[in-house]
Amino acid sequence: MRCLVTGGEGFIGKHVASALSAAGHRVSVIDVSGDAIKVDICDREALLSMFKELRPEAVFHLAAVADARDALANPTKTVQINIGGTASVLDSARQTKVGRVILASTCWVANAMGSGVLDETSPFLADGGGHVYTTTKIASELLVHDFAKLYGQPFTILRYGIPYGPGMWAGLVLKNFLDQAFAGKPLRIFGDGSASRRFVYVEDLARAHVAALQNVAVNQVYNLEGMRFVTVRELADLVSKLLDGVEIQYVEEPNRIGSFHYFRKLISNNKAYIDLGWAPEVDLEDGVRRTIEWYKREVLAERARSAVVGIA
Repeated sequence: MRCLVTGGEGFIGKHVASALSAAGHRVSVIDVSGDAIKVDICDREALLSMFKELRPEAVFHLAAVADARDALANPTKTVQINIGGTASVLDSARQTKVGRVILASTCWVANAMGSGVLDETSPFLADGGGHVYTTTKIASELLVHDFAKLYGQPFTILRYGIPYGPGMWAGLVLKNFLDQAFAGKPLRIFGDGSASRRFVYVEDLARAHVAALQNVAVNQVYNLEGMRFVTVRELADLVSKLLDGVEIQYVEEPNRIGSFHYFRKLISNNKAYIDLGWAPEVDLEDGVRRTIEWYKREVLAERARSAVVGIA
């Protein structure tokens, strides 16, 4: 199948493109950086032209402002990219008769839901998600549904848990821990470390994208959460153990407006397992170990090369 990945130079996008290629699909990547085809998703005419040239059968739409801190600092840009860019992708798909648009969404949308066990039918509440990033993702999901109803554009929505793994960027807690550890600094935890996450290894997420091409996933929404709840303290303890006892330091928590919390919420993966046969396979220790190996192999090696060039 001819597949197109928007944002394919990003952390998750690269893994999705690789998984699709490994499964035998023909993959094109568009992005505004790296080795991708250079197209800005907000440039509707350029995007439509590229769709007409590539004629994808499935579009995986991952391009977005994904850093919640960046979204909070730049709300207008975030709305333009996350909502306006999604509209451009959907309209280009509609005009070129793309078989499916697979939208990358997030567990953060559960901030706009009630408490208890939440599944893909849980409604969004009127008081919203409490964060610009969350609201743009909810709006993107609603746009996807509208394009299906109004124009017959098929879709699948994938709501990611908290991703980690090789290629992760500095806004994610494990990457911050590794940056601190390999700089000879203690691992800094804001608050008491009791906040929990359901971390999901990035290659597990990538597998879900391949599985989502099944016919059963047409016009469906899927939660893609990690195996279990993990506190930030537990993650820090694991990193410390794997890196020979690096120190852990607790500091006063800064203001983090609107961040996603799992408090009194349990997001169910059952639908993804039943429909797609998907469940997370990589446990936390194995995933963190693989991420540390990537960090040593690529991040530290790149720093060493840059230092040599600087000296020269």
